[in-house]
Amino acid sequence: MILTGCGEDAEQSRKREVPRNYSDLFREIRSGIVHVGMTSIDSESGKIAVERWLGTGFLVDSNCTFITAKHILHNIDRERIAVRFEIPPDFLLARTLKVNVIYEDAEQDLAILRILKFGGSPAKSGKLHVLPLYSASPKRSLIGEAVLIVGHPVLGRGNVDKPVMRTGIVSSTEIKWNSRPMLLLDLHGVPGFSGSPVTLARSGDVVGVVYGPGPTERAFGFEWATPVSKDFYRRALTVIRTGNGE
Repeated sequence: MILTGCGEDAEQSRKREVPRNYSDLFREIRSGIVHVGMTSIDSESGKIAVERWLGTGFLVDSNCTFITAKHILHNIDRERIAVRFEIPPDFLLARTLKVNVIYEDAEQDLAILRILKFGGSPAKSGKLHVLPLYSASPKRSLIGEAVLIVGHPVLGRGNVDKPVMRTGIVSSTEIKWNSRPMLLLDLHGVPGFSGSPVTLARSGDVVGVVYGPGPTERAFGFEWATPVSKDFYRRALTVIRTGNGE
């Protein structure tokens, strides 16, 4: 059973050996990636099923808290949102559970989801991988850094319900869009990657959350991402705890 005990938190994760290549990093990341969707109840069987896939999210603590892109929740019934994730270590099974939207940033394309209960108790992340957030806002020094995104893209006629990796580099951290700093990535994105973590290949730290083609077209071969850091996460948790969220 996956959500019964505390999994490794970010501090424990940082003490582990840093993955040395994309393959190792993908194997670690995939158990912290969730497929975000909207559910419905089958009128005959009463079973919960995914009616529509919305995008991707990723695990950020041992309390089943996930970060995603806020825009994937636009005009969606908040009572019907769920996440689907693979169960390690063999990843042959997956579980779909209801999540609550606990925070939406007023200015950035960032939202926080959480599984509140599992089996009548507060949910814990168990063996799922917690992705460490970058220590500060992404700086100019990150330009040229190798990154990967892992998510659930739409390929062909449907969403892929298995995590998929794509690699590239940080092209710029200095461009503002709507007066907000953004990350420009030299990689091709597709729908469904929205909400995916932008992860530094050298460290496994998450520096951004995939937005999409943004002010450019996908024909240019760039993807935009919202910068994210530990500071954002701490501020958001403070707002959540004090009840001053949106």
